[in-house]
Amino acid sequence: MGTDSVASGLSLPRVAKAVSHASRSVGRYGGVVLQAAAAWNQSLLFAAAAGALDGARNSTSISLGDSFEVASVTKVVTATAIMQLVDEGLLRLDQSLEEVAEGRLITLVQQKVPKLLMHSLANVTIAQLLQHTSGLPNYWAGPFVKSFEADANKRWSIWELLSYAADMKDSCALTDRGSARAFAYADTNYLLLGLVLETVTQSHLPAIFRSRVFDPAGMSTEGTYCNYLETRPKDAPPLAKRYFGSIEITGKEQHSADSFAAGGIVSTATDLQKLMAALAKGELFPIGGRSTLEKMMTWIPAKRGPGFWYGYGLMRIDLDEQQGFFKRFFSRSKPRGFVWGHEGFGGAFVWCWAPGENKPEVIITGTTNNENRSYGLLINQLVEDLEPELPRT
Repeated sequence: MGTDSVASGLSLPRVAKAVSHASRSVGRYGGVVLQAAAAWNQSLLFAAAAGALDGARNSTSISLGDSFEVASVTKVVTATAIMQLVDEGLLRLDQSLEEVAEGRLITLVQQKVPKLLMHSLANVTIAQLLQHTSGLPNYWAGPFVKSFEADANKRWSIWELLSYAADMKDSCALTDRGSARAFAYADTNYLLLGLVLETVTQSHLPAIFRSRVFDPAGMSTEGTYCNYLETRPKDAPPLAKRYFGSIEITGKEQHSADSFAAGGIVSTATDLQKLMAALAKGELFPIGGRSTLEKMMTWIPAKRGPGFWYGYGLMRIDLDEQQGFFKRFFSRSKPRGFVWGHEGFGGAFVWCWAPGENKPEVIITGTTNNENRSYGLLINQLVEDLEPELPRT
């Protein structure tokens, strides 16, 4: 299988060992990449890759520059583009879908999936979609799953997916919509946000992402692209295989069901680092700057236990509140702050770590390429060993 590689940066042997150990778990299915860089200047602090590019015997080793499917990390990009339109006055956070693009969006939905209007869709707001408080059902939590599993070669359309959601019950009472009680994570919300982006800008999603987020953040044209929506770049780096246990889920047509604006981006650890650094500094919001980012950080409980929160396309995890996922095995009784960013099915993650105690922010990106591996153990070890090395601001 693949061999381990560690890039230049700080020497953190326990973190490198954790990466190597993770790559050998779950039957060695999927290689592991972990990278940390200073948010203020993107200087590399630590990077390591271990395991194979795929699950085959004697496979090529995964490298730090290889690409991988980021799944729901895509929601960060979608939310960023939406917030840009809010800054530009083309959308409002409290705007109902009935009002978007002078009613053109609702007219389109009525033509394609009229049943969805029975969910009082016209009154759902942009903020509710961003924060998963719309009450709209998640198609992944219903009969759709059986259809999805039945045909690996099926290419799903947005309208088919929304049709499955339309046949389900709302996840909350209409009177609870927009409240913290209504939080229920659903890809349905972000499919609709993708349609909002395309309808308002009159452009296709890959072009929107490229012009509004990828290019301004300095992400590469070869390493980052929208899977299923555009052709893979000619000079794209090798694509790592992603697994659910021993089941390969990379590149299958059926996984068009978790693409579009909810989860379809392919990227690299370095490109994702650039995304998060630009976001953290407010550079992706030419009008609002950091104040727009702060609006995205309107946190409500994410119903995953203490210290888990959700904003507008961003997650937050308070590290000192965790008793399992980010449990501190080698505690020095120091606060560790929190991380904000997002995770994706199959092990992808993008986090900005805010350690507190006048320590600077750190961007952490990578993937375990296997849904059955906990990247939390990697983050835990990285935070543990990196914190003493950080300067005070």
